[in-house]
Amino acid sequence: MDRRRLGLGGLLRHPLTVATPSVLVMLAFFFAPVVITVVYSFLTGELFQVSRPITLGNYESALTLDVNRTMALNSVIIGVIVATVTVAVGMPVAYWLHFSAGRWATPVISLVVASMFAGYLVRIYAWRTVLGTNGVINSGLSGSGLIDEPLGFLIFSRAAVTIAELHLMLPFAIVMLYAAIRPIRLDHLEAAEDLGSSPSIRWRRLILPLMAAPMASAWMFIFIVSSSDFVTPQFLGGLDGQLIGTQINRYFRESGDYGKGAALAVLMIVFYTVLYLLIQGGLRMAKLNRIEWD
Repeated sequence: MDRRRLGLGGLLRHPLTVATPSVLVMLAFFFAPVVITVVYSFLTGELFQVSRPITLGNYESALTLDVNRTMALNSVIIGVIVATVTVAVGMPVAYWLHFSAGRWATPVISLVVASMFAGYLVRIYAWRTVLGTNGVINSGLSGSGLIDEPLGFLIFSRAAVTIAELHLMLPFAIVMLYAAIRPIRLDHLEAAEDLGSSPSIRWRRLILPLMAAPMASAWMFIFIVSSSDFVTPQFLGGLDGQLIGTQINRYFRESGDYGKGAALAVLMIVFYTVLYLLIQGGLRMAKLNRIEWD
């Protein structure tokens, strides 16, 4: 009996047994949808259905339509701006929370996390209230006599989408970077200071190299989420601020052309994968992809 129990316990602790549930979940909720999307991208889509013959026309359309190229460019521009700014702002905040905030660290990080629970659409509509023609900014400028007519460029533009995305993504950057910086102990900074390092040198030679991989991960995550968003552009983007996710949504939900929508989605996945590999390759070449903590 003891041997049986020992054998069963060993089986339950076997790595393959432990990993099987996670693998099944990944297969069901990630790999299977991706495979289906790839298959759809080679089929002819019409009226919310797909059918044969197999075609490459969906990819040709995705790559040649001017509207797709414009939206893809908007996605890249907005994604780069949002990811770069949020990481650049989130890194000092994470540093302050870990090393300087003291007893204020927990309340502040709690407020940051609480802001993420606010409704997505509520926050988007809040920016419409702020940036709209009759919004807070235009009303304040008109009331002070600085403008005679509302500033139309504040709303329904690429700038409006970028501002809203910055607000939506900044809490994620702060939380991710704060979690990543916690293994760095105050002893590391004190040792660098004892060796004569100035604050700028400590940032350049200690903090940034240790945080390079987490910062790259945070940047990639925020870039993917912000550049593929299709809700914010619909409410704030107008004609000039639409992203490629909006076009995919239109293919799937409005025109019912699953083939073209799937082709665009596959191209986005390929683009994100290549970008991820390039970033990881750069970190590996700089020997910053893995940090061994003492």
